Amino acid sequence: MNNNIPIFDSLTHPTLDGNWIMPKYPACASIDSLQIQMQQYNICGAFAVGMQGIGGYNEDAFLQMITDNGKNRLFPIAFYIFAEKNNETIYQDLLAIKSKGYTGIKLHPRMGDFSMDDIRLPYVINVANELGLVVLLCTYFYNNRIGCSANTIDSLTEMLAHLSPTSKVILLHGGGVRLLEMMEVVRAFPNTLLDISLTMCKYAGSSLDSDIQFLFQQFDRRVCIGTDYPEIAHKQLRERFNYFASNTTTEKAENVAYKNILNFAGLNVVI
Repeated sequence: MNNNIPIFDSLTHPTLDGNWIMPKYPACASIDSLQIQMQQYNICGAFAVGMQGIGGYNEDAFLQMITDNGKNRLFPIAFYIFAEKNNETIYQDLLAIKSKGYTGIKLHPRMGDFSMDDIRLPYVINVANELGLVVLLCTYFYNNRIGCSANTIDSLTEMLAHLSPTSKVILLHGGGVRLLEMMEVVRAFPNTLLDISLTMCKYAGSSLDSDIQFLFQQFDRRVCIGTDYPEIAHKQLRERFNYFASNTTTEKAENVAYKNILNFAGLNVVI
Protein backbone atom coordinates (compact mmCIF):
# COMPACT_ATOMS: atom_id res chain seq x y z
CA MET A 1 0.00 0.00 0.00
CA ASN A 2 1.32 3.43 -0.95
CA ASN A 3 1.76 5.55 2.19
CA ASN A 4 3.85 8.29 0.57
CA ILE A 5 1.45 11.18 1.22
CA PRO A 6 1.00 11.86 4.96
CA ILE A 7 -2.52 12.20 6.33
CA PHE A 8 -3.69 14.33 9.23
CA ASP A 9 -6.69 12.63 10.80
CA SER A 10 -9.34 15.24 11.53
CA LEU A 11 -11.30 13.08 14.00
CA THR A 12 -10.20 10.28 16.33
CA HIS A 13 -11.70 9.15 19.62
CA PRO A 14 -9.20 7.37 21.84
CA THR A 15 -10.88 6.70 25.18
CA LEU A 16 -9.65 6.42 28.73
CA ASP A 17 -10.78 2.83 29.17
CA GLY A 18 -10.40 1.76 25.54
CA ASN A 19 -14.13 1.23 25.03
CA TRP A 20 -16.34 2.92 22.50
CA ILE A 21 -20.12 2.76 22.00
CA MET A 22 -21.05 -0.52 23.63
CA PRO A 23 -21.61 -3.25 22.69
CA LYS A 24 -20.59 -2.56 19.12
CA TYR A 25 -16.98 -1.57 19.76
CA PRO A 26 -15.75 -3.05 23.05
CA ALA A 27 -12.08 -2.48 23.88
CA CYS A 28 -11.04 -1.16 20.47
CA ALA A 29 -10.64 2.58 21.07
CA SER A 30 -7.40 2.55 23.03
CA ILE A 31 -4.75 5.19 22.50
CA ASP A 32 -2.19 2.42 21.94
CA SER A 33 -4.19 0.99 19.05
CA LEU A 34 -4.58 4.49 17.60
CA GLN A 35 -0.86 5.14 17.69
CA ILE A 36 -0.02 1.78 16.11
CA GLN A 37 -2.39 2.46 13.23
CA MET A 38 -1.05 5.98 12.79
CA GLN A 39 2.48 4.59 12.51
CA GLN A 40 1.46 1.87 10.04
CA TYR A 41 -0.36 4.17 7.64
CA ASN A 42 1.67 7.39 7.81
CA ILE A 43 -0.83 9.42 9.80
CA CYS A 44 1.28 12.45 10.67
CA GLY A 45 -1.09 13.82 13.30
CA ALA A 46 -4.66 13.74 14.54
CA PHE A 47 -7.25 15.52 16.59
CA ALA A 48 -7.92 13.36 19.67
CA VAL A 49 -11.51 14.14 20.56
CA GLY A 50 -13.20 13.31 23.85
CA MET A 51 -16.84 12.20 23.84
CA GLN A 52 -19.02 12.81 26.89
CA GLY A 53 -20.43 9.61 28.36
CA ILE A 54 -18.21 7.31 26.30
CA GLY A 55 -15.11 5.42 27.39
CA GLY A 56 -14.97 6.97 30.84
CA TYR A 57 -14.50 10.48 29.48
CA ASN A 58 -13.34 13.05 31.98
CA GLU A 59 -12.03 16.38 30.75
CA ASP A 60 -8.92 16.49 32.94
CA ALA A 61 -8.05 12.80 32.71
CA PHE A 62 -8.53 12.76 28.94
CA LEU A 63 -6.24 15.74 28.50
CA GLN A 64 -3.60 14.08 30.66
CA MET A 65 -3.78 10.88 28.59
CA ILE A 66 -3.30 12.77 25.33
CA THR A 67 -0.54 14.95 26.77
CA ASP A 68 1.33 11.93 28.11
CA ASN A 69 1.04 9.92 24.89
CA GLY A 70 0.60 12.38 22.07
CA LYS A 71 4.26 13.08 21.31
CA ASN A 72 3.34 16.25 19.39
CA ARG A 73 1.16 14.26 17.03
CA LEU A 74 -2.14 14.16 18.94
CA PHE A 75 -4.01 17.39 19.56
CA PRO A 76 -6.61 17.24 22.38
CA ILE A 77 -10.16 18.39 21.68
CA ALA A 78 -12.62 18.78 24.58
CA PHE A 79 -16.26 17.78 24.27
CA TYR A 80 -18.33 20.82 25.16
CA ILE A 81 -21.97 20.96 26.25
CA PHE A 82 -23.56 24.38 26.70
CA ALA A 83 -27.16 23.34 27.36
CA GLU A 84 -28.76 25.41 30.14
CA LYS A 85 -25.74 27.73 30.34
CA ASN A 86 -25.69 31.50 29.91
CA ASN A 87 -23.07 33.50 28.04
CA GLU A 88 -20.95 34.27 31.09
CA THR A 89 -20.75 30.61 32.07
CA ILE A 90 -19.94 29.64 28.50
CA TYR A 91 -17.10 32.15 28.39
CA GLN A 92 -15.64 30.91 31.68
CA ASP A 93 -15.94 27.27 30.54
CA LEU A 94 -14.12 27.93 27.29
CA LEU A 95 -11.47 30.00 29.01
CA ALA A 96 -10.84 27.09 31.41
CA ILE A 97 -10.61 24.62 28.51
CA LYS A 98 -8.05 26.84 26.78
CA SER A 99 -6.09 27.40 30.00
CA LYS A 100 -5.82 23.66 30.60
CA GLY A 101 -4.06 23.20 27.27
CA TYR A 102 -6.76 21.94 24.95
CA THR A 103 -6.41 22.65 21.22
CA GLY A 104 -10.13 22.99 20.59
CA ILE A 105 -13.69 21.90 21.29
CA LYS A 106 -16.19 19.57 19.68
CA LEU A 107 -19.85 20.56 19.42
CA HIS A 108 -22.26 17.67 18.87
CA PRO A 109 -25.96 18.54 18.32
CA ARG A 110 -27.33 15.11 19.23
CA MET A 111 -25.17 14.36 22.27
CA GLY A 112 -24.91 18.01 23.29
CA ASP A 113 -28.68 18.51 23.04
CA PHE A 114 -28.74 21.66 20.93
CA SER A 115 -29.96 22.65 17.50
CA MET A 116 -28.48 24.85 14.82
CA ASP A 117 -30.99 27.58 15.63
CA ASP A 118 -29.86 27.86 19.27
CA ILE A 119 -28.98 31.54 19.67
CA ARG A 120 -26.04 30.62 21.89
CA LEU A 121 -24.30 28.53 19.25
CA PRO A 122 -22.75 31.46 17.33
CA TYR A 123 -21.61 32.90 20.66
CA VAL A 124 -19.88 29.64 21.60
CA ILE A 125 -18.08 29.48 18.25
CA ASN A 126 -17.10 33.15 18.31
CA VAL A 127 -15.71 32.98 21.86
CA ALA A 128 -13.82 29.78 21.11
CA ASN A 129 -12.18 31.49 18.15
CA GLU A 130 -11.31 34.56 20.22
CA LEU A 131 -9.56 32.27 22.68
CA GLY A 132 -7.68 30.42 19.95
CA LEU A 133 -9.65 27.16 20.18
CA VAL A 134 -10.32 25.11 17.06
CA VAL A 135 -14.04 24.38 16.65
CA LEU A 136 -15.32 21.03 15.33
CA LEU A 137 -19.06 20.97 14.62
CA CYS A 138 -20.82 17.70 13.82
CA THR A 139 -23.07 17.88 10.75
CA TYR A 140 -24.30 14.29 10.82
CA PHE A 141 -27.88 15.22 11.61
CA TYR A 142 -29.62 11.87 11.19
CA ASN A 143 -31.35 10.43 14.28
CA ASN A 144 -34.76 9.54 15.68
CA ARG A 145 -35.09 12.20 18.36
CA ILE A 146 -38.02 14.59 18.54
CA GLY A 147 -36.94 17.96 17.19
CA CYS A 148 -34.06 16.58 15.12
CA SER A 149 -35.57 18.16 12.00
CA ALA A 150 -34.40 21.54 13.31
CA ASN A 151 -30.89 20.52 12.32
CA THR A 152 -30.66 20.93 8.58
CA ILE A 153 -28.28 22.39 6.06
CA ASP A 154 -30.57 25.43 5.89
CA SER A 155 -30.45 26.03 9.65
CA LEU A 156 -26.69 25.45 9.62
CA THR A 157 -26.29 28.03 6.86
CA GLU A 158 -28.36 30.55 8.84
CA MET A 159 -26.19 29.93 11.91
CA LEU A 160 -22.96 30.40 9.96
CA ALA A 161 -24.27 33.72 8.68
CA HIS A 162 -24.47 34.95 12.30
CA LEU A 163 -20.82 34.21 13.08
CA SER A 164 -18.13 36.83 13.31
CA PRO A 165 -16.47 37.18 9.88
CA THR A 166 -13.19 35.94 11.38
CA SER A 167 -14.58 32.90 13.21
CA LYS A 168 -13.52 29.52 11.81
CA VAL A 169 -15.31 26.19 12.08
CA ILE A 170 -14.63 22.69 10.77
CA LEU A 171 -17.85 21.03 9.61
CA LEU A 172 -17.48 17.36 10.52
CA HIS A 173 -18.71 14.57 8.21
CA GLY A 174 -19.64 16.94 5.39
CA GLY A 175 -23.37 16.59 5.95
CA GLY A 176 -23.27 12.86 5.24
CA VAL A 177 -25.27 11.98 2.13
CA ARG A 178 -25.84 15.67 1.37
CA LEU A 179 -22.16 16.16 0.67
CA LEU A 180 -22.36 18.24 -2.51
CA GLU A 181 -24.93 20.53 -0.98
CA MET A 182 -22.63 21.03 2.00
CA MET A 183 -19.82 21.86 -0.39
CA GLU A 184 -21.84 24.77 -1.70
CA VAL A 185 -22.40 25.99 1.86
CA VAL A 186 -18.67 25.90 2.53
CA ARG A 187 -18.03 27.74 -0.72
CA ALA A 188 -20.14 30.64 0.59
CA PHE A 189 -18.27 30.83 3.92
CA PRO A 190 -14.48 31.23 3.50
CA ASN A 191 -13.76 30.46 7.17
CA THR A 192 -15.25 26.98 7.05
CA LEU A 193 -13.49 23.71 6.23
CA LEU A 194 -15.40 20.72 4.84
CA ASP A 195 -14.44 17.57 6.72
CA ILE A 196 -15.39 14.20 5.23
CA SER A 197 -14.29 11.96 8.09
CA LEU A 198 -16.50 8.84 8.33
CA THR A 199 -18.40 9.86 5.18
CA MET A 200 -15.54 9.06 2.79
CA CYS A 201 -15.38 5.48 4.07
CA LYS A 202 -18.94 4.82 5.29
CA TYR A 203 -20.54 5.21 1.86
CA ALA A 204 -17.93 3.39 -0.24
CA GLY A 205 -19.47 2.04 -3.42
CA SER A 206 -22.38 4.48 -3.39
CA SER A 207 -23.05 7.47 -5.61
CA LEU A 208 -21.05 9.55 -3.12
CA ASP A 209 -17.88 8.15 -4.66
CA SER A 210 -18.40 10.46 -7.63
CA ASP A 211 -19.03 13.42 -5.31
CA ILE A 212 -15.88 12.73 -3.28
CA GLN A 213 -13.81 12.42 -6.45
CA PHE A 214 -15.22 15.75 -7.55
CA LEU A 215 -14.10 17.31 -4.25
CA PHE A 216 -10.56 15.97 -4.69
CA GLN A 217 -10.40 17.41 -8.19
CA GLN A 218 -12.34 20.69 -7.94
CA PHE A 219 -12.60 21.61 -4.25
CA ASP A 220 -9.25 20.38 -2.99
CA ARG A 221 -8.37 23.54 -1.03
CA ARG A 222 -11.45 23.36 1.20
CA VAL A 223 -11.55 19.71 2.30
CA CYS A 224 -9.98 17.56 5.02
CA ILE A 225 -10.28 13.87 5.91
CA GLY A 226 -10.32 11.55 8.90
CA THR A 227 -11.48 8.27 10.34
CA ASP A 228 -13.85 8.92 13.23
CA TYR A 229 -11.72 6.21 14.92
CA PRO A 230 -12.66 3.62 16.05
CA GLU A 231 -15.68 3.76 13.71
CA ILE A 232 -13.28 3.55 10.76
CA ALA A 233 -9.83 1.91 10.77
CA HIS A 234 -6.83 3.78 9.40
CA LYS A 235 -6.21 1.00 6.89
CA GLN A 236 -9.58 1.78 5.35
CA LEU A 237 -8.92 5.52 5.41
CA ARG A 238 -5.59 5.01 3.65
CA GLU A 239 -7.13 2.75 1.01
CA ARG A 240 -9.94 5.17 0.28
CA PHE A 241 -7.64 8.18 0.20
CA ASN A 242 -5.24 6.43 -2.19
CA TYR A 243 -8.15 5.52 -4.45
CA PHE A 244 -9.28 9.12 -4.86
CA ALA A 245 -5.75 10.55 -4.84
CA SER A 246 -4.77 8.32 -7.75
CA ASN A 247 -7.22 10.22 -9.95
CA THR A 248 -5.94 13.73 -9.22
CA THR A 249 -2.64 15.57 -8.90
CA THR A 250 -0.18 15.11 -6.04
CA GLU A 251 -0.63 18.77 -5.10
CA LYS A 252 -4.40 18.42 -4.76
CA ALA A 253 -4.11 15.15 -2.88
CA GLU A 254 -1.68 16.71 -0.40
CA ASN A 255 -4.08 19.61 0.16
CA VAL A 256 -6.84 17.22 1.13
CA ALA A 257 -4.59 14.88 3.12
CA TYR A 258 -2.95 17.37 5.47
CA LYS A 259 -2.14 20.83 4.14
CA ASN A 260 -5.64 22.31 4.37
CA ILE A 261 -6.30 21.33 7.97
CA LEU A 262 -2.83 22.25 9.23
CA ASN A 263 -3.12 25.71 7.68
CA PHE A 264 -6.73 26.16 8.78
CA ALA A 265 -6.05 25.21 12.40
CA GLY A 266 -2.59 26.79 12.58
CA LEU A 267 -0.93 23.54 13.64
CA ASN A 268 2.77 22.73 13.53
CA VAL A 269 3.29 19.11 12.58
CA VAL A 270 6.48 17.52 11.31
CA ILE A 271 5.78 15.88 7.93
